[in-house]
Amino acid sequence: MTGFFFANKHSREFYMAMEEAHRPLLPERTRNDYIIAGRHGTVDFNSETYKTRPIPVDICFISDNVQNLQTLAREIAFWLSGKGILYFDDEPGLAYDAVVYQTVNTEQLITAKRATVVFECQPFAKTINFRQSINPEMTGGTVIPVENKGTQATPCLIYVTNTGDTPITNLKITRRATRQ
Repeated sequence: MTGFFFANKHSREFYMAMEEAHRPLLPERTRNDYIIAGRHGTVDFNSETYKTRPIPVDICFISDNVQNLQTLAREIAFWLSGKGILYFDDEPGLAYDAVVYQTVNTEQLITAKRATVVFECQPFAKTINFRQSINPEMTGGTVIPVENKGTQATPCLIYVTNTGDTPITNLKITRRATRQ
């Protein structure tokens, strides 16, 4: 059975595995439509943003020898009570910013040894292996292409560090968005 990693701990540390994660193909698009009095229907302004993505994860205990399930359930509750990065064993290299808002049924976890945890995730997974470009010597007219290999437009961070004694002047950063 596979598991998941959340908030710096793997599910197996709590003797749990993931039975199934219900990952929607797309997050829900944010609606941007308006009702105009005297007009049928709505006017759709075609929002290009998305809502958070709920990912329900069915979990179960993988050991029948778990001592004191009530204490373990409290440890699990503490683990799931914060925000963190969520990785799935069957989706290597990708991570979600996640938080758990919905309650987890403790009674079901203790008696049936299974429950569902709903992670509220940011709309898109991100790579955990960010591509970095380090160019030690840049002179006038240097062009450094930055490529997003994901499936959605995304912001990036650009750091410029002066390692010399001469001040940096006339620095120009230009963004040219292309969509293929």
